[in-house]
Formats: sequence, structure tokens, C-alpha cells
Amino acid sequence: MRKLVFAAAMSVVLGAFADGDDNITVLVSTAGPDRYLGGEVVQDGECYALVWSRDGRFEGFAADGTPVDSNDRIVNVGAVAKGGRCRAAFEVRASLAKDLAKGVYAVYVLDTRVTENGVTKPRGMANGRLEVLNGYGEVAEGVTIGAGQGGAPADLSAPRGKSVSAAAKPAEGAEQPRVKRIVPEADGMSIYVTGMEGYMRVQMGDTPELTGGVTPAVRTEASEEVKLVVPKTGASGFYKVIRN
Repeated sequence: MRKLVFAAAMSVVLGAFADGDDNITVLVSTAGPDRYLGGEVVQDGECYALVWSRDGRFEGFAADGTPVDSNDRIVNVGAVAKGGRCRAAFEVRASLAKDLAKGVYAVYVLDTRVTENGVTKPRGMANGRLEVLNGYGEVAEGVTIGAGQGGAPADLSAPRGKSVSAAAKPAEGAEQPRVKRIVPEADGMSIYVTGMEGYMRVQMGDTPELTGGVTPAVRTEASEEVKLVVPKTGASGFYKVIRN
């Protein structure tokens, strides 16, 4: 038997499971258009994630797609964005749901964009995992799946789209590049960093808090120097290069 739990942006519904259930399915719908941190509409094929935390506070994602808090858990991820929104079914094994019954679930929109050969598109999942993550934002919180709990669907309409709201932190132990120089160009900024293999992205803003946005990651090879080109933030700006 398969149980359904409905979740929408700003809406919470409780679902139940029982011994013998094969799956619990969490249906997620956002009103859209959902957006990246820089304001662009989420591209088709972008990922949304169902996550879990014991204390109800999911501490966020690292750039390699792992949870910042090792006590948190990423339950399911799907490259399900279409038309700037999410309409998806995330499945959770009944046995796993029982193990996680005392915690709280939430749903996040992710930014997995990578620019290759001048084309920017979501990297999504590779070999069953997230290889690169630029940022993330919560779209539904407090989704609880617990033994003996039940409920009816809440109002699934959401008044507005949701957005990526935070940049992913560097993965624990990942060596970070050193900025060697920044050169203003006519239509952007060229940032030269130490050559390192992996995915690099630039977080930027017009204040030290770097709230302006995050560029899509770029796949780099180990070399003496790597050039990253980013748009200007204004007459002045702040930039930070992050490697997964």
C-alpha cells in the first residue's frame, strides 16, 4: 500500500504510514515561477530536494551536494523542474520513514547550473548524486511523516514563486582557490585564480554580505591559472570564488 503526503510552498500536511507499506509519496507543487539567487527563472531539469532534520532546522547544503550538518539527511533529489516550477512526487521507503519519524522534512529548490561551451544548464544528478551545487532555497517546511498521524490535503495554491536564497558553502576539506588578480572589462570582470581541478563558481554582491547572486559553476582543469568571467555588480562590488 502506498500513502500520500501533500506539500506545497507555505503549506504543510501530515501523512501516515503503517507496517507493510512499500512507499510513502510526498507530492510537491510550487506556484512558480521559482527563481535562482540572481533572479533568473529556474530552468527545466533543475533539481528539488526532500530533506530531513531531527531538530527541525536543516542547516543547508555544501557545494558537493552533501548536508552541512552530518546529522541532517537528504532523503530524495529529483531533476523535476518544468516551466519554472515544481510538480513532483518524492518517494520515501516506509522503513526509512519509520527511522526518521521523530524529525521534520522540508523541500528545497536547488541551483545546479553549469556553464560549458557557452551553454548554461542544470547539471542535475550525475551517477545518482549531486556533483555540484551553487545554491538552494526552501520551498516547503515542516512536512512531517509520523506513525499514527494523519491529515487531509491543505490548500495547495501558493501566492508566489519561491527562490534560491543561499549560496552553498564549500565542501568540508575541499581546498579553495586563491584569487590572483581581478581585471575590469568593458562588460564584466575577469577574475584570475590558482588553477585547480573541479567546479568553481563566483558569489558576488555590492556589499560584503554577497547577496547579489551566484554565477553558474564552471568545470576547470588543473593548470597554472584559471580565468573566470562574471558580470559587474555596479560601480563597485565584492566577489568570492568557491570550489566544490
